[in-house]
Amino acid sequence: MTDQPLVQYASLTDVGMRRAANQDSLAVRLCSEYTEWEQCGHLFVVADGMGGHSVGDLASRISVESLPQAYFKMEAESISERLRSAIREANRAINDKARENPEFADMGTTCSTLALSPYGAHVGHVGDSRVYRVRNGEIQQLSFDHSLQWEMIRQGRATMENVDLLHPRNVITRCLGPDSEVTIDVEGPFHVQTGDCFVICSDGLTGHVSDTEIGAVASTLPPADASRLLINLANCRGGADNITVVIAKVDSYPRLTGTFKDSPRKVDSGTSISSNKPHALISTLSLSIFAFLATIGLALLAWGNRWGLLFICPALILGFIRLIASTRRPVESVDEADRSETTQVPDAERPAARSPYRTESARIERPFLDFLAEAQSELTQAAKDNGWEVSMDELAELNRQAVSAVENRKSAIAMQHRASAIDGLMKALYSQTRRP
Repeated sequence: MTDQPLVQYASLTDVGMRRAANQDSLAVRLCSEYTEWEQCGHLFVVADGMGGHSVGDLASRISVESLPQAYFKMEAESISERLRSAIREANRAINDKARENPEFADMGTTCSTLALSPYGAHVGHVGDSRVYRVRNGEIQQLSFDHSLQWEMIRQGRATMENVDLLHPRNVITRCLGPDSEVTIDVEGPFHVQTGDCFVICSDGLTGHVSDTEIGAVASTLPPADASRLLINLANCRGGADNITVVIAKVDSYPRLTGTFKDSPRKVDSGTSISSNKPHALISTLSLSIFAFLATIGLALLAWGNRWGLLFICPALILGFIRLIASTRRPVESVDEADRSETTQVPDAERPAARSPYRTESARIERPFLDFLAEAQSELTQAAKDNGWEVSMDELAELNRQAVSAVENRKSAIAMQHRASAIDGLMKALYSQTRRP
């Protein structure tokens, strides 16, 4: 294989702290020949199953087994077409299996895929598992959550501030399995360059770990260490669901072919999917004019001058117009949504949106380092109280090195030491609380 990309990757799945079984599945298939690289590229898949008993596990396993097989065997004119057809084949396989046995009727799964090829990065997506790209200190969400909350926000029926009051967090709008046909999102191609880091994960991670934290960990630690720390963090914060993460870090990449659909704008945390800066400027200007006119009018009236009404009336009209405009708020992004049900939103009601859908900082922040220090401290005390088999001397040395790194403003080194300590402590905890 000539002109070969160098991609480090790690994949890890965990049952979490509250579930009896793991219904997540994953698959990684790297090319071994140049022809295969040129036609298909590397493939990464995460699936989060749902359904009673063990059928969620079955649905996700069928997805990660049938999808790669179809992806690499079929004939297709483009990566996008290949990806869409392979996901459609996985949906058909799950749906056919459900028809064979009534007990499988309610099974389904999310499916998020990443293909890295000479034509860039392509994302194929159904459900609320996510695909991120971390680059230059930022983390970008390349996939759109097919959740009721995200759909309502995109349609303007809710805002980030009130969506939790209006719509439940545990409803997804699309998944593989229940229906013979499913709408599949294929995003990209996105540009790929040396240093990029891609993260594919289930909502068991995003429900407990913020985008900024995911980006900071994935871009700082080697993929294997990063995946373990992310899962440990989710479990430290409750581990309410199964957790799966795949991290692919690009060490070098061959020259790309074609054009790319990367968004040129920066979308800060909590802003709308489409930029709203002109509206904000107009709103601020109108408020200033309203205050100016109202102040002059009231002052004149206070002096008994009826000319003040000439200022009060335009101020009231401007205030009324601003009130009407404020009720037509732009579509905004939303925090992570859990999922246990599905509901359908007609495709015709989905206004166009552009990926990346959200961009946030991926820098290591001091509050996050403080949290890691606190987690290590609490776990160390639990180890002492319960007699876990850990080396207290080693933990003390890792703590000393982490403190020193923070004092010297070496955040990446501090995170590495904290991650190592937490990993050893969580392994001891798992050995005490989980069956062999």
